[in-house]
Amino acid sequence: MQKIIYFDEGSATDILQIEYGGELISVDEDKGTFHFGGKAEVSAEVGAGTSFFTAIKAAFSTKVSTDISNSKDSLVSKTISNTILADFYKLSNKLKEENKISIFENYKIRPIKNSFAFLKMYTPYMKIIKEGSPLLAEMDDFDILNFDEILESAKGYYELLAYKDEKKVIFRFNIKEFKNAYSLMDLLRMQLNYYAVEVGLAKEKEFNIENEMDIDSQSTRITASEILEGGQNNSEETLKVYDVILAGVEAKIIED
Repeated sequence: MQKIIYFDEGSATDILQIEYGGELISVDEDKGTFHFGGKAEVSAEVGAGTSFFTAIKAAFSTKVSTDISNSKDSLVSKTISNTILADFYKLSNKLKEENKISIFENYKIRPIKNSFAFLKMYTPYMKIIKEGSPLLAEMDDFDILNFDEILESAKGYYELLAYKDEKKVIFRFNIKEFKNAYSLMDLLRMQLNYYAVEVGLAKEKEFNIENEMDIDSQSTRITASEILEGGQNNSEETLKVYDVILAGVEAKIIED
């Protein structure tokens, strides 16, 4: 992969742990510290044949000073993050063959109208609109200046429609996992590969803000017949929902 746009490191770590059978470690993201649960000399041996566990073994060997892992900016922290990304990417084709993840190529992205993701894309620009503007006439009841911050604290994952020819799916993104200052808005303009895990089923209309806030309707969103029939007998298609783990630009092969 030539450039990383989005990487959900926590989810990728879970997948690597499951694949390698590791009783990995506990992580304090605020302090940037990592621990082996009291048995470093034993746990370090699990999956030692992979670069993922080899790096952790080296970083948390009982011979290594405990001061090394005190900072998020430490070499240990950076090494582990880079290793998780490299190992997940290396393992991705195997995971795809085993139907544990899906890899989407040449899919376009667009926001679902009147969804929280739709608002999240445009709320940063609302601050530059002059107060009293007709553009904000219907939003007098909203705290426009703090809209973006409110959305970010209220909702962690944002759903976007992904489509290719006649195929459509829903992608979910953890808003905090974008890399290099990229954002949801940038996805609309880029041609990326998406590595994702299927997590459920939904219809586009369910992500309308009013429907998301209607708790009563959420419990009866999809019936058993809709799941079996794929929503073919309904006015709106039932789509598969995927949590995106990795998104980026694949390296192009240049032929002589």
